[in-house]
Amino acid sequence: MSRVTTQDLVDVEGVFDDLQKYSTYVDGGCRREGAAFEFATARPPSASIEDKHSFVAHQDGYPVGLLDIIDGYPLLGTAFIGLLAVRENLHGAGLGRDLYTQAETFIRDDLEARVIRLSVVEANPVGGFWKRMGFVPTGEWKPYEVQTVASRLILMEKLICSPAK
Repeated sequence: MSRVTTQDLVDVEGVFDDLQKYSTYVDGGCRREGAAFEFATARPPSASIEDKHSFVAHQDGYPVGLLDIIDGYPLLGTAFIGLLAVRENLHGAGLGRDLYTQAETFIRDDLEARVIRLSVVEANPVGGFWKRMGFVPTGEWKPYEVQTVASRLILMEKLICSPAK
């Protein structure tokens, strides 16, 4: 996994091109124009650009996944995963689990956060994956409406331990 630079935006677009089911669940149709730029730059108003960490994962030089993390959101000591996605034709190969494991290590060791949060669009059937990774629903949710999708954002959380020193 490597940090996304402007030179990587073509690779990021390529991964988004292969996320057709995700785009249907989350956006109600084809992927959004400018998805790569948004992935690399979008962040909550309270987060600075330094808090944004976007990665692209490669396998044999081929871009296979994306990871977006916001440090200190919504609170200090918390990291928020905005997106973890693997090319749909590679689902079931363990790449999502591997990418998440790298994310957790980065969050724990580099960002020194002890809580990871994320939200899942209820229409997107990935909640089981996140539960297998150790996340639990917080009981919080927010309405989610975009284009033709009316759903809910379900907030999930995982507490992580400090690394052994």
